[in-house]
Amino acid sequence: MKLFSACCGHIGVDIGLLEGGGIRGELRRVPSMCFVVEHPEGLVVWDTSMHPCVCTDPVGYWGNLATTVTVPDYAENETLIARLDEAGIDASRIRFVINSHLHNDHCGMNRFFPQATVLARRSEYEHAKGLMDTGKHGYVRDDFFGDGQTLELIEYDDTFDLFGDGALVLVSTVGHTPGHQSLQVTFPSGRRFVMTGDALYTARQLATRQPPGLTFDRKEAQASADRLADLEDAGATILIHHEPSLWETRPAVALLWQEGGEAA
Repeated sequence: MKLFSACCGHIGVDIGLLEGGGIRGELRRVPSMCFVVEHPEGLVVWDTSMHPCVCTDPVGYWGNLATTVTVPDYAENETLIARLDEAGIDASRIRFVINSHLHNDHCGMNRFFPQATVLARRSEYEHAKGLMDTGKHGYVRDDFFGDGQTLELIEYDDTFDLFGDGALVLVSTVGHTPGHQSLQVTFPSGRRFVMTGDALYTARQLATRQPPGLTFDRKEAQASADRLADLEDAGATILIHHEPSLWETRPAVALLWQEGGEAA
């Protein structure tokens, strides 16, 4: 098994959405992170960042959100496909594409893995489908999956073991959105990593058990922040997608861990 990270552009996000709620009119530049897990049963992509149209016409693709509260800074050589090419990973070998949730900066390249199965949580998919293309909620129809691509809907209450061996386990962290999930990756040695999506935005939120500023259900988001903090207390390394301090000194594509290899 191996775990890779890939920085696929940046976004200027209103600080109020990151912390505390509301709109403050001040942006913070944050990375848009994706991850790849190499498992004996196949390659898994976790989050796919932004659609390539955002590189050239962000307003046309995202609407006015791209000029106000989520302003992308994204180039064609930063797409996930480009990053995988840098890492020598053949995109056609990806078996599963899984998203923490379906906001437009987390699933924009799902359709660019036509041979892969998009594995989506039903509660998230139904919520996103009901709000897509409004230009207000960050859900874009063309992001979810491509024409002819296999979509498999799942649902679970607490956890979902992808391969049945405990190595890749989806963990329910609802609150930011109704079907938000995190991914726990456990190596044979017992080393664990958890990718949080938007259940947390900052390292401070993890340290103080505070939910993100933008939530669908504040109470559920608080429970999810507590859950992630508990996982850290139990020894897991928590990887917060939009926390600049975790990624700014790493290469754009990095091998985070392999048994007997690099430490994250």
